Amino acid sequence: MTVALRRVTVTLRATRGDRHRVQSILGILLLALTGCTVAPSPAAISPLPVPSPTPTPGPAVLYEQGLACQQAGDWECARATFSRTLELDPGFAPAYRARAAVHLALGDGPAALRDSQTAIMLAPEDAGAYALLGEVLRRAFNDPLQALDAYNAAVQRNPTLSPALFPVRWECAVAAARSDRMAELAAEYARLHPDDPMRMYYRGQALLAQGLPRVAIRVLGETIEQERSPAALWFVLGEVYAAERAWREALICYEQAQALMEAGDSSLGVVSGNPAATLALALGTAYLHTGRCGDAEAAFRYARALGFNRPDLPTLIGQAMICQQK
Repeated sequence: MTVALRRVTVTLRATRGDRHRVQSILGILLLALTGCTVAPSPAAISPLPVPSPTPTPGPAVLYEQGLACQQAGDWECARATFSRTLELDPGFAPAYRARAAVHLALGDGPAALRDSQTAIMLAPEDAGAYALLGEVLRRAFNDPLQALDAYNAAVQRNPTLSPALFPVRWECAVAAARSDRMAELAAEYARLHPDDPMRMYYRGQALLAQGLPRVAIRVLGETIEQERSPAALWFVLGEVYAAERAWREALICYEQAQALMEAGDSSLGVVSGNPAATLALALGTAYLHTGRCGDAEAAFRYARALGFNRPDLPTLIGQAMICQQK
């Protein structure tokens, strides 16, 4: 499968930290000879040996040195070394891929995009190059749909990458609001993990995105009755009930998810970068719609304290405060 790559032109607004550059100062020490000495005769002077020139490391050696710099977190060393590699061998595809990763780490999105595209051009079957392109498009250019295409191309060329790339592929499908891609990924996850309860989380979210909340309620409800379900599954069932404005049912599901999380269940963290805040916001919304206004305000404030910065959060806190005055 050929992924159509388009040129992306953006202005990056990444804030870079101060970088300390170590400069080496080479000094020449001159030894001043004082006193009178007798110069040796010309016959006593032995010719100095001519030093052999130091051989220049080849591209493969430089590439390994660049990887060592990269693993040590010395990004400038890595970039310089990969650049020297490519000066010696402009067709060395792995060096382009490696340098693209360094550019991305240093916040230079356009350079990362150029190098990752060049790596693909030189090695069109390199799954790692497509995966890196996906990272560049997702992180540097906020283009989830094209990033998803790149990730999928990587998986097609190397199916063993599927588990590792599934979370970012799912993230991209959700960010792009592509319910069809979400359904495909949910089915893929179920094939790969037929006994994992999380398979139903992804299916429930896909059904909700497809506008099928009642189907999702039936499917998730049957699963919860038959299996021991994690917090993430109770959470998504709450989301489905909330979409149907069945707030009391949604609240029961959210509170069950909360109880499981307090008991050590970490499943919601698989699909949320801030699971406690995500659940607090959901609980607050359900509390507000069921008349528990004080609990709603407390939940919303807790979500904000946890760093959840959704734009409508101040409005929700205000609604909860007004609700308590009625």
